[in-house]
Amino acid sequence: MNQTKSCKRNLVVVRAGEKSLHPGWLSNPYNKRSFDLVVSYFSQTAFDAHVEVEGVTRVLHVGGKWDGLHKTLTGMNWEDYDFFWLPDDDIETDGDVIDTMFQMANNHGLAVCQPSLSRQSYFTHFIFSQCRDFRLRYTNHIEIMVPCLNRAMLQRVLPEFKDTMSGFGLDYIWCRLEESRGYRAAILDAISVFHTRPIGGSLKKTIATTGTTSQDEEIILQEAYGLKERVVPIAYAGISAKGVPIAGRYSMANAMALSWKKDLKDFRDPREARWKMLQIYKRQLIKPLDMSPL
Repeated sequence: MNQTKSCKRNLVVVRAGEKSLHPGWLSNPYNKRSFDLVVSYFSQTAFDAHVEVEGVTRVLHVGGKWDGLHKTLTGMNWEDYDFFWLPDDDIETDGDVIDTMFQMANNHGLAVCQPSLSRQSYFTHFIFSQCRDFRLRYTNHIEIMVPCLNRAMLQRVLPEFKDTMSGFGLDYIWCRLEESRGYRAAILDAISVFHTRPIGGSLKKTIATTGTTSQDEEIILQEAYGLKERVVPIAYAGISAKGVPIAGRYSMANAMALSWKKDLKDFRDPREARWKMLQIYKRQLIKPLDMSPL
């Protein structure tokens, strides 16, 4: 990869296909944004159709998301950047939101975080839907869909990317590493992004062709860290939109439920949102929370 030293402190790396939404992330001119962008194409057609833009580099690595990210990052000099956003290519957002994400990650000393999901987003876990009454929520789970990592965290987990296409299991493992201990993993509710497509796409189809499932990859990763089962997402503390700390999973359950209840009509499927909200409330009260280091 041809690369010159950058004055930017942040880097976005996206695994992209023919329908990638990354051009919308460049809504601000290069001199006004805080990040460089590397577009790591998994499609030859998309790679060939790439349009040159200042501050944007293209590479081609056929494969899954995470093994492709490993090839991309190990093939470049990334050590001068402070934070790294590794989103899917079906995320709709703009440069202002991305810049705010990096600023919040830095200001709050976060090792791993993610923007919340907008009301109309397709989701795997409802808990990542934006809670407008919060600035951020500390959690044991950061999605592989839109993670933002600091340099120390990326250095720690990059070797794990090599042998997984799906990244299943990373979402809860990186919240229990030494680098993320002490309220350093969070959902950023002050901002949100729009996940535009239903869960499951071209990268998952690629995984299926190998004969290894995402669940198989997760089990391998679990065994490497001594885990026996999947970890469910729980928010155990937060900072309200007014800057007030909220501690404890029970207090968080009440505050999240009240926030989502006020906005139920705005969700893509209000009935589903209500059911998921109640499901999370119950989970916050009864599911075990283990934050011991891995």
